[in-house]
Amino acid sequence: MKSSNDLIIELSNTKFVLKNNGTFQISGNLPTQDEIYELAMNYSLPINEKLFDMVHELLKAEDLNSVKKKVEDFFKSKLHKDVKIIYSEASLQMDIQNNHASLPIVSKNSGNLGTITLHGFLTFDEVLGLLAFYDSFVSIVESIIINYRLEQLLKSSLDTLFVALNKRVRLNESDIDRMEAIASRIAQIEQLNHEEVHFALRIANVGFVGLRDELFVRIFTGDFTNEDYREFLKHVDLGYEILEEMDVPHFILDSCLYHHEFIDGSGIKGLKGYEIPKIALAIGFAEHVVILKWNVSKLQGKYPDSYLAVIDSRGELQ
Repeated sequence: MKSSNDLIIELSNTKFVLKNNGTFQISGNLPTQDEIYELAMNYSLPINEKLFDMVHELLKAEDLNSVKKKVEDFFKSKLHKDVKIIYSEASLQMDIQNNHASLPIVSKNSGNLGTITLHGFLTFDEVLGLLAFYDSFVSIVESIIINYRLEQLLKSSLDTLFVALNKRVRLNESDIDRMEAIASRIAQIEQLNHEEVHFALRIANVGFVGLRDELFVRIFTGDFTNEDYREFLKHVDLGYEILEEMDVPHFILDSCLYHHEFIDGSGIKGLKGYEIPKIALAIGFAEHVVILKWNVSKLQGKYPDSYLAVIDSRGELQ
């Protein structure tokens, strides 16, 4: 029930309700920075401008995870509060209360970019500071969110391409799952980033698009000659030529170029031991087990013993 002491302010299309028990709710459209300062001046409301100091930290953010961490760290170190950040690609209405603040991210250039929600106790002066800081926040995270969406689109496209390319090699879903499981186990042994290994596995063989279909028939059956194998290995350079024209991380380029290297130096580029990027070694091992069907004796000396220990004599995970 509304108390006579409650303060209700209608500002353009934004509604502020400040209740006499100290709670508050803000809903409607996002106010502009000028409107926030006008509101504060007209009603003698303080604005916590410490929130503007967050800009220095956010400018160092490289992705959405680091944005999340930097905002949470800022609240903890500067405002002594535990706040959790959640980003959603869904465009939600603004809803701000004492224990959470959901703010749609709307850019003049890019339109709706999703919603960021802060979970934690907020005072009204902090909320006003957050709203006053909003335009600066959006300008910083806009490119990060767009890059994130492009990355998700790329990953989705790679999933489709990965399945299509491996069908050319005559792999079924079970084979693909086994290759991923082996690469994941090696990632665990080497303490690699599982997402990066998963990503690299999906793109390292993009050069398959340049190989003849009949070659894959012989590769899959194991009835291939040394000349066939040399032709098969051309996908490494073909893939690199494709990827170097794209804006992909260096670990992807390395994974493509070096996933047929062996620790004894007998690979196509002649790298050996620690010269070989670990992600390239991990996905190369999975590929040799599943696609080329190399057994343990043939893999011996080419890969670390810890790799060989994860499979049995049939190339199945132990």
